[in-house]
Amino acid sequence: MFLLNVTSNYQVPNLSIFTLIWGIAEAISLSKRIDNTNFDIYSDSNNESINNIWNEHCDYVSLDVLSQTILDEIFTSDYNKNTVPMKKEVNQVTIEFVIQSIAQVSEITSSFTVDVLFSQIFYDPRLRYDHMTECLQNLTLGYKMIDKLWLPNVCFVNSIKTEIHNSPTPNIFLLLYPNGTIWINYRLQIQGPCAMDLSLFPFDSQNCELIIESYAYNSGKVSLNWRSWSPVFSIGKSKLADYSLHTIQWNKHSFEYAAGSWDQLSVTLTFCRSYGFYILQMYLPTYASVMISFINFWIDIKGLPARISLGVSSLMALTFQYGNISKSLPKVGYVKSIDIYMVVTTGFIFMSMIEIGVVCFVDKKIGNKRKQIENEKKKKRLEFFKNSNNIGRRKKGAVIKSLEKNDSIVFSGNYDDKENSFVITNSENNVETKLENDIKRNSISKHYDNEYSSMDPFHALAAFSMTYESQDNDVDQFYWTGEKIDDICR
Repeated sequence: MFLLNVTSNYQVPNLSIFTLIWGIAEAISLSKRIDNTNFDIYSDSNNESINNIWNEHCDYVSLDVLSQTILDEIFTSDYNKNTVPMKKEVNQVTIEFVIQSIAQVSEITSSFTVDVLFSQIFYDPRLRYDHMTECLQNLTLGYKMIDKLWLPNVCFVNSIKTEIHNSPTPNIFLLLYPNGTIWINYRLQIQGPCAMDLSLFPFDSQNCELIIESYAYNSGKVSLNWRSWSPVFSIGKSKLADYSLHTIQWNKHSFEYAAGSWDQLSVTLTFCRSYGFYILQMYLPTYASVMISFINFWIDIKGLPARISLGVSSLMALTFQYGNISKSLPKVGYVKSIDIYMVVTTGFIFMSMIEIGVVCFVDKKIGNKRKQIENEKKKKRLEFFKNSNNIGRRKKGAVIKSLEKNDSIVFSGNYDDKENSFVITNSENNVETKLENDIKRNSISKHYDNEYSSMDPFHALAAFSMTYESQDNDVDQFYWTGEKIDDICR
């Protein structure tokens, strides 16, 4: 009675107890049948029995158990990772190159650093498991399984450094298809070379090339090929602080070694330099320095210290600016475009300094020449005054003895405010006659008024014209002057 009451109170909705017990028993029986079966992947009878068992019960069998069973059967057979999969045919390897990000492009080391997703796809018939089951479309394996597989030994032969990312474990993706096709993907950081050509710096573009090759197998064993659709592309940012990725090119060619011919796949990345930094930090400041140095042409010639200071400051600023740019560039043996630009701008400032020296030299020469001319004019005026005074004395009745041929006149005294005495000496008779000149002469003033008053009007007018010759005549006789040179430079 008690049993009947319990049975009537406990009910499982929509599921009979008999069906549940039968399902558990069937699963246990199937598991024992699989564990007790010895699989031989090269036996058609066993393969047929495996397919019948697994295909019939795909919904019930654990896929993890099935995957492990397949792997155990593959690698416990006669699989040898040291031999090529197909000995009578060339093993085809398909390559995919995906740019994840570009870290840097360095002119100093002539290299670039890039993160890529590098894929190798090849066929190994020894890894087929499509004859075992149809329950698995593919097998995703861990990175440790790489050590158990044959690999085509594909590498970047011209790379400076290549590393597999470890975050936190090696970033390796391994996929095995039922027909024996293997897809291996690596996340790599590659530092490759760049053939830097800085002839057009900073308006240059650089080509960086990576060469992919099977290091261990020549083209008779392993053939490398690009994937037929978009084998190389970028999924990350392609613009750096000083460069931008312009184009990506890929190609295939062969290279002859002593051991034979090897297939090579090349990837060429073209980077264009962003020159905005150099316009702001180089070109505009140098333009300003040159323009400031040209202000010298508007400064007066007498302001020599100001002109020299302005030119020297402009030259020092230009040199300092070029030094900052040169620090980020390698030492090359050819001329860059920025070198030509700097030579030209430095030449402008240097020529402005030369112009200052030329102007000062010409101005000094003209000044000396003017002094020399002025001294000669003073001498002529003194001689003219002397002759004019003698004529005036004769007209006023001064007694002068007629001199014979051998007589000589000796003037004692100077042209000053004191009275002058003249001694007339006869060389034959040694007779001296002294004439006391009571005529007083005033000192030569700036305007020569007193001298003109002692002369007759005709001689006074002649002396005045000689004294006050136009100063412009002195300037006109010099073709090159400092002012004229400055005008030409302006």
